[in-house]
Amino acid sequence: MGNHSSLVSEFIFVGFSGLPQLRMLLFALVLSMYTVSLAGNSIITTVIKLNPALHTPMYFFLTNLSLLEICYTTAIVPKMLANLLLENGRISLWGCATQMYFFTLFGITECCLLAAMAYDRYVAICNPLRYSVVMNRGVCAQLSVASWLVGVMVGLGQTNYVFSLTYCGPNRINHFFCDIPPLLTLACGDTSMNVVAVYMVAVLFITAPFLLILTSYVYIITSILRMPSAEGRRKAFSTCSSHLIVVSLFYGSGIVTYLRPKSSYSASSDKLLALFYTVVTSMLNPIIYSLRNKEVKVALMRTMGRKLCCVECKKYVCSIQHVSCVSYASKLFQESSFLNGEIGNGTLVTEFILTGLSDLPAVRFSLFAAFLLIYLVTLIGNGAILLAIAADSHLHNPMYFFLSNLSLLDICCPTATVPKMLESLLSESNTISFVGCVLQLYFLIALAGTEVFLLAVMAYDRYVAICNPLRYTVIMSKKLCLQMAAGTWVTGFLNSLLHTVMTFTLPFCRSSRVNQYYCDIPPVLALSCASTYMAEMVVFIVGGILGVGAFLVTLVSYIHIISTILRIHSSEGKRKAFSTCASHLMVVGLFYGTILFTYLRPSSSHHPDQDRLVSMLYGVITPMLNPLIYSLRNKEVKGALKRVIVHKCLKSKCVA
Repeated sequence: MGNHSSLVSEFIFVGFSGLPQLRMLLFALVLSMYTVSLAGNSIITTVIKLNPALHTPMYFFLTNLSLLEICYTTAIVPKMLANLLLENGRISLWGCATQMYFFTLFGITECCLLAAMAYDRYVAICNPLRYSVVMNRGVCAQLSVASWLVGVMVGLGQTNYVFSLTYCGPNRINHFFCDIPPLLTLACGDTSMNVVAVYMVAVLFITAPFLLILTSYVYIITSILRMPSAEGRRKAFSTCSSHLIVVSLFYGSGIVTYLRPKSSYSASSDKLLALFYTVVTSMLNPIIYSLRNKEVKVALMRTMGRKLCCVECKKYVCSIQHVSCVSYASKLFQESSFLNGEIGNGTLVTEFILTGLSDLPAVRFSLFAAFLLIYLVTLIGNGAILLAIAADSHLHNPMYFFLSNLSLLDICCPTATVPKMLESLLSESNTISFVGCVLQLYFLIALAGTEVFLLAVMAYDRYVAICNPLRYTVIMSKKLCLQMAAGTWVTGFLNSLLHTVMTFTLPFCRSSRVNQYYCDIPPVLALSCASTYMAEMVVFIVGGILGVGAFLVTLVSYIHIISTILRIHSSEGKRKAFSTCASHLMVVGLFYGTILFTYLRPSSSHHPDQDRLVSMLYGVITPMLNPLIYSLRNKEVKGALKRVIVHKCLKSKCVA
């Protein structure tokens, strides 16, 4: 492939080898995002194909974009995952060339396709009367084919140009895939002209489409601002807002990566940016188009509704013929409040009724006293743990830093549900406003999700402490602990935002009675008069991937921990090693056992009484038990608590 013989037969990716302590965490995170990306883009492609209403130029280009996102990430991510899992960063010369070719091909094609999509939006908004004539099927096909051809030619040219150089020295690529800038640094001789040539191509085939997009949006915004009605401006802008967000995500990271001065390059920042535009944007694009686009949302619901309509309308029309069932489903969605925010009888849902424990009026006050006592013990126990860790300098280490985060979560999680439950038991007023229900569900899922990720981080901390004790203080630095803790909170709250939006964009017209003592996803979804298949799939796919990913990190950590403990010669050494993680292991067992049973099982197997019992266990009981487990089984925590109590007594002159 070129004019010079290369002395290098393979390359080695440095990748994220500088962060060995985060290897399994990165693997789980990237695998989760890649799976979500594949699932999301595949769903978008399938829905557009199955819905004739979406057979328009805009959605034709969106199908191409979704296909590109699948190909784009697949060119990079599988090899990166293999390297993270197997710690083998080797790739052959031809393998590297192939990866670079496809990465460049798909990247340039996406640049051109985004420009074609911007032109489509320009014609739709600035010249709507001639839209069907200008953007006919032939023009759309030509623009799409041209985008792919440009990508193929640029990919071939750039790859041939880079691999015609001689590589005779170092073969370690300071990246996680074969990209042009890090490869040029390994070439022998003066590569200044090569760098200039690469930049010229980048400017031509990245900046030129960007300028076309910019010009299109200047005209689009000008046309929108000239519209007399605010509603007309809103509708016009809504047709291009999703595309605008996708363009900003893609070009923002791509331009910073490739079109900045060489002197400002940093290997760490390059890898972070590359991770963003190769994995994160591909995952976000289908979410952006499905959440911000009413037609896509309705089509998603209609497509999923057809799969479930034989369950929904079995007693009505399915016994006659399948086409009647499809007609029934279509009518259901056309009349649903998803299109106008209203329920079937024309009124808005303003509040829900939490039936919860109302079927046990005889023991209402006994339940109030029991739950109040449990809640107070939870607050006092976790508050005492936080106070002991803050006051005792001996506990200022990673393990107890994460434990303080867990205690804070165990205070917040029951606080999201228990006060409302106590109020309902005391006053017999079971109503909760629509906004109150949204907020309660959001914070509950956010805090529970954060705890899932935090338990994985705590398992990793124990893995480093037991399996690599000599490097523990170096690996688990203060900065890393802060980053990992912040990451768990941010991921938990973002994950909850997705689930909350998917749940409360559904219409509610069956009933307003939530068969639970708080607002949770399964009982709220049961009230929707539209198909809940999509929302349930989001819970299964996104929640399942993130939850299982975190669980796998915990499981792998404990496999290594137990293997290391079994290799310790003395029984006393084994006992001490195991005692440092026994409390965490008990907490993990309690938490995962209940939450996985609640959320990761089919909706058909849900039973209200069973759900309430299980949710009380993980929502009320486990936050109370966690501080007891850590204080009763941990000598350092018990000692710290005693010192704090004695100090308080001395300060208040309790001791003579």
